[in-house]
Amino acid sequence: MFKKFAIAAPLAALALGSSVVFAASETRHTIQLTAHVPTKTFHVQPVDPDLVIRDQVLSYNPATGDLSTLRAAFDTRHTAGAIEASLESAATLFNGSDTVPLTVKFNGKDLKVGTAQEVLSEADAAAGRRVDLEIIPTKPADGYAAGDYTGTVSMIFDAVAA
Repeated sequence: MFKKFAIAAPLAALALGSSVVFAASETRHTIQLTAHVPTKTFHVQPVDPDLVIRDQVLSYNPATGDLSTLRAAFDTRHTAGAIEASLESAATLFNGSDTVPLTVKFNGKDLKVGTAQEVLSEADAAAGRRVDLEIIPTKPADGYAAGDYTGTVSMIFDAVAA
C-alpha cells in the first residue's frame, strides 16, 4: 500500500504542477457584440454607429473662442409616410455652473422639445435619404466660461402614417 502511495503522490504532484505551468500562460478575451438590423419600412440611424456609442467632442478653438459644431449623417427611410422628429429634453452643455444652449438641426430643420415636426416628407422618406444632423453650440456674449462641459442630446423620431 505504501508503494502505491509513494508512486501515486509524485505522479499527482507532476500532473498538478504541469497544469499550473499551463495556466500561467493562459490568456482570455471577452468581446461584446451587438447588431441592429432595421426594418425595411422605418429606420433613422447614424451612418457611423460610434456617434451614439462614444462621447462626441466639441473642440474649442482658442483663436476664435468657438466650440466646433458636430455634424453627422443619418440614413432614413419610412415607406408608409413622413418622418417627424423632436427633442426629448433641452439640448445643453453644462460644466457645473454654466449652461451652453445647443441648437439641434436634422435635415436642416430645428428640433424643439416636445413639438414634433416633419423632417422628411412622405416622398423623401419613401425613397430613403441620407440627411445631416447638426449640433451647434450657442456662444455666450461674453464667451465660454472655462470648464469641462458635458451634455446629452435625446431625439425622438416618429413614423407618421399617411
